[in-house]
Amino acid sequence: MDYIMTCTSAELALLVTLSGYPGVAKGIAEASVGEKGHKEWEAIMEVTTHQLILKQLWDDERESKGEIPLRDEIQQFIQNYVESKWMIRCSNKGQSNILMIHHIEKDTWMTHIIDRDIIHEFTYIKGADIPNIIRNYYSFSEETIVRAQLFHLSDQAFDLLSEPHNAGKVRKISSFSPEEEQSFRLFLDDLESQTWSLYNISVFHNPSIEADPILENIVFFLPSARGIWVVEYKDHPTAPVQVALNTFEQWCDLLNSVGIEAAGVNGR
Repeated sequence: MDYIMTCTSAELALLVTLSGYPGVAKGIAEASVGEKGHKEWEAIMEVTTHQLILKQLWDDERESKGEIPLRDEIQQFIQNYVESKWMIRCSNKGQSNILMIHHIEKDTWMTHIIDRDIIHEFTYIKGADIPNIIRNYYSFSEETIVRAQLFHLSDQAFDLLSEPHNAGKVRKISSFSPEEEQSFRLFLDDLESQTWSLYNISVFHNPSIEADPILENIVFFLPSARGIWVVEYKDHPTAPVQVALNTFEQWCDLLNSVGIEAAGVNGR
């Protein structure tokens, strides 16, 4: 791992602007402080310039020559970040931060932790580090499962579970066995404890800066005191959504598969 920097959203937006990506910078800034008028942005950027000078990220000599006032390695870092073609996004419902992992080139990736939409921390890593980084990010318990828990849902039933009042309707349109009914009840308890929101790890392809990212793959999951619930799609005509309580070892195997998928990006 090779630490790059920690900065605020305003500092990152200014670095991105100076490096020639004003549209991207606008999105970064507005995600943090919302839309501002022209004069307000000028005031924010003036203060932020002083912060970059204090952090020794501002190159006075380059500025005096009319050049971009950033060292080559900073400009290269911004280019790598903005022009990354592949990204893994890890949501964390229980925390105020989010983990992004951007592909740079060959086996080089960049972790990007965003804390409260304010603080950004960047580190270069290797593809082989990805499973461990995601596992440490979530830090799920290594509790073992007493007995297997498993049930199946239709696409419609799975979509309905985003709202707590739909639980009864899901039961009516699903043909649960007694064992599946027990598993479903345990899952609902865990879902309620997470405010009816699933975690997910998403893989996006960014063909260009101007285009919207394309969702290539997504894995839904939910931590439990008994293990980790994992949602997978299976080849089934009426109930393709399988929800199973995984052991910690199975969870680690899942993250290894994310690492394998990331390794495949190198050849695309």
